[in-house]
Amino acid sequence: MHSHRLLSRQTVGLVLGPGVCVLLLLGTPFGLSSAATAVLASTAWVVIWWVSEAVPIPVTSLLPVVLFPLTGVTTVGGATAPYADPIVFLLLGGFLIALAIERWNLHHRLSLVILDAVGTSGKALVLGFMAATAFLSMWISNTATAMMMVPIGAAVIVELTAVGGRRTPPLERDDIEAPNDPLEVEGELFHQLEEEPEDLPNTSFGLALMLGIAYGASIGGAATLIGSPPNAVLAGVAESNLGVEIGFLEWMLVGVPLGVVFLLVTWLLLVVVLRPTVEPGPERADVVERQLRELGAMTTGERRVLAVFGLVAGAWILRPFVIEPIAPTVTDAMIAIAGAILVFLVPVDGERLLDWEYTSRVPWGVLLLLGAGFSIARGFQVSGLDVVVADAIVGLGVTELAGMVLLLTAVVCLLTNVTSNTATASLFMPITLSIGLATGVAPLTLMAAAAFAASFAFVLPVATAPNAIVFASGYLTIPEMAKVGLVVTVPAILAIAIFTIWWLPLVWS
Repeated sequence: MHSHRLLSRQTVGLVLGPGVCVLLLLGTPFGLSSAATAVLASTAWVVIWWVSEAVPIPVTSLLPVVLFPLTGVTTVGGATAPYADPIVFLLLGGFLIALAIERWNLHHRLSLVILDAVGTSGKALVLGFMAATAFLSMWISNTATAMMMVPIGAAVIVELTAVGGRRTPPLERDDIEAPNDPLEVEGELFHQLEEEPEDLPNTSFGLALMLGIAYGASIGGAATLIGSPPNAVLAGVAESNLGVEIGFLEWMLVGVPLGVVFLLVTWLLLVVVLRPTVEPGPERADVVERQLRELGAMTTGERRVLAVFGLVAGAWILRPFVIEPIAPTVTDAMIAIAGAILVFLVPVDGERLLDWEYTSRVPWGVLLLLGAGFSIARGFQVSGLDVVVADAIVGLGVTELAGMVLLLTAVVCLLTNVTSNTATASLFMPITLSIGLATGVAPLTLMAAAAFAASFAFVLPVATAPNAIVFASGYLTIPEMAKVGLVVTVPAILAIAIFTIWWLPLVWS
């Protein structure tokens, strides 16, 4: 039944996308110019295929390369140039460094060190898992972080929960086929476990721990420029359309405080709503310590990849103060690519920190999706469609900054629960940019609100890859995730609004 529904959704989308595109081109709606109509028609086709997954999302992301020149919006060069935006290369460099970290298992050690430091009470363990997940998610993909943390969390739950037999064991990391593209997780991993996990250790502690991992991955990803694709979408559109460069440090000055505050708020909500506790026992303190002992001393590969990672992260943070006065042409993207090249050069026991074969796991689809978003944003701008959309939204009467931010944040939070967060951000960046310019509101404020909201999807398993991975573990049901996710979403909207309205102008001025 489920596969039939999925097939039906894909089939409808496959026909509806080009159909709507042709109708819009023939009808020239809303009195738009021919160029604006072409951009609207092309974007409608792309969005329908993104949402319905009629074809793989990365394939859909190539449509602007064909549709924009074909409909006269821009040349082939104009359509493809955004796919080579510096932000794309910033993420590519970050992905390659993250692969080296994963290859030498450094992220596993870092997570265990954090967990070992937080204590062994139920509440402390939930906070420790959230903090470890969020920290790792700042630097490597949310998907990889969740896939690594879920088996550790499952081991802790099993050893600290006095429960009889389990019908279905939690999925181990090796049991989950890691796709090359995190976008594939959102569409496929959700379906790997269709049975109700009624015989699993269904305790408040287990539920809070697993949800904490999912939420920690999303919150941590919002803290750095490479942590989550919507962040890069904002930076790319801001640089190409406003001439404003948002560097790694500038993003962290907003993203890290928001991430820390909201991580604590989310933890408090999990504690209040679920009351995670575990029974005292001598084995409690040994769970993480035993895994650390099994890892042994740091290997040569771990030490060297940590050195590269520290060098790159330090360069990102210090660039405005130390590097830029000496070499003003150096950018965050250059630093990322230099670090990526370095992991292919540093030797370890007769091999390198990273071999080219591992690049098959780079999420190339995310990079194509980013390029499509930048290309659509460019199309909105050159055709004037962004101004038309902004005027229509302004016509709703919501012109005050607070009301506009709350409205946009709520809408994006809702949409990102049912579609790719990157696709949602790609669609809203040109719109929020134009709304800001049309209303006199700082465009970056609205764009940042939309970018953060695109990452804060907590309600459904299909909302983000971490949600899907946690659901696939079998420790919670959809109603349980939706209930807690709704409780967390309302404070998320308020937190985003507060930080983008009052804090962001102070540090991005």
